[in-house]
Amino acid sequence: MDIKAYQAHIEQPWGKIYYQILFELLKDVRGKKVLDFGSGFGYVAQFLVRHNQVLAIEPNAEMIEERVLDLDSPYEQKQGSLELLEALPPASFDVIVCHNVLEYVDEPALYIRAFHRMLKEDGQLSLVKHNEVGRIMQTAVFECDIPKTMRLLAGERYQSHSMGQARFYEIDEVISADDFLLEHYQGLRVFYGLQPNSVKMDPNWLEDMTQLELAVANQSPYRDMAAFQHLWLRKKK
Repeated sequence: MDIKAYQAHIEQPWGKIYYQILFELLKDVRGKKVLDFGSGFGYVAQFLVRHNQVLAIEPNAEMIEERVLDLDSPYEQKQGSLELLEALPPASFDVIVCHNVLEYVDEPALYIRAFHRMLKEDGQLSLVKHNEVGRIMQTAVFECDIPKTMRLLAGERYQSHSMGQARFYEIDEVISADDFLLEHYQGLRVFYGLQPNSVKMDPNWLEDMTQLELAVANQSPYRDMAAFQHLWLRKKK
C-alpha cells in the first residue's frame, strides 16, 4: 500500500470527484448509528458524522494518523480489522459502510457475516465494490494497455494504483440471499475514468462531470459499466 500516492491522488480533480459523487449518494443517511469499516483517511466518516453517530474502524495505523478530523464534529476512531468487528456487540448499528475494502481481503464473506450480525433489524449495508466490466474498460481505454486488459479478461488479479493487489468479486459470491436484500445499486466513475487527466484540469470540469455522473448513476446500462458500484443492501433477518 502506497499511502502517499493515494493522498496525492485524492487531492487531484479525478480523486476529489469520487467523494463528491459518493457524498451525494449518502446524503440521506441521517439520525443513524453508523459503522464505517475500512475508513481510510476518514472522508466518509467525517461527512456522515455531521448528521449521525459514527464509529470508524481502519486496519492501517498510518492512514489513521493522516486522517481528516473536524474537532467541531468528531467521529470515534478505532484501529482493527475482523477481530475487532467480531468483538463488537450484535445489533449495534443502523447503517454499516464498507467501501472498496473487500477486494483486498482473503475471505470477504467473513466480513459480510460480521456486518449482518452487527446490523440492527432492518439495518442497511452501504457497499462500494470494484466492477469488473468498468475496470476492464478503463484499462483498455484510459490506460491503453491491451496486454493488461487481456490478462484481466482471463481472470488475473489486478494492481490498484496505491492500494496493492485486488480481486474482483460478485455480490452473490459473498452474500447469502437469506441474509440481505439488494434494494438498489448505483454506478460511480462511469465516464470520468475514461477521460485523459489533462482535460480534468479545466476549472469547470469537476462540477460539470459530477453533474453528468449523477445524471446516470441510477441508470442502466451506464451503472453496469461503471468502475465502481454502490450497493444498498437491507438486512432480512
